[in-house]
Amino acid sequence: MDFLIQNAVELGAARIVPMASKRSVVRLDAKKAAKKVQRWNEIAKSAAKQSKRSVIPEVTGVMSLKEAVEYGRNLDMLLIPYEDAEGITHSREVLASVKGRKSLGIYIGPEGGFQEEEVALAVEAGAHSITLGHRILRTETAGMAVLSILMFLLEEDY
Repeated sequence: MDFLIQNAVELGAARIVPMASKRSVVRLDAKKAAKKVQRWNEIAKSAAKQSKRSVIPEVTGVMSLKEAVEYGRNLDMLLIPYEDAEGITHSREVLASVKGRKSLGIYIGPEGGFQEEEVALAVEAGAHSITLGHRILRTETAGMAVLSILMFLLEEDY
């Protein structure tokens, strides 16, 4: 998670919402979660400084998938990479439509991937199910892949 937060901040994430789903391997009690969130925010601060970001992204407390889906309802667009999503052409069309959106949310699955009903829950809330290609990516790789694509699509000349 430390690596994921560091790289997400460097790639432009504005907020990171740790999420627990049915196949999540790590389970934190409230005390451990609070210490982790404090550590993760320090990592975000350091990564923001290193990458010369003027805003330090917040790492929120750990949410359940259901809570994260509710949280995401207020965003302009939601993406959920999923290995059984429609083909790459559909994903390219969805990703091409991110321009002009003020807020984007990305649900990244755990090590074992999302369960079908979890994806359905996110899609019902407005998320677009996309594929990242033929390969099954690790959690940390999938997140970085999506953020890299979005950074490339959304980055403005300065």
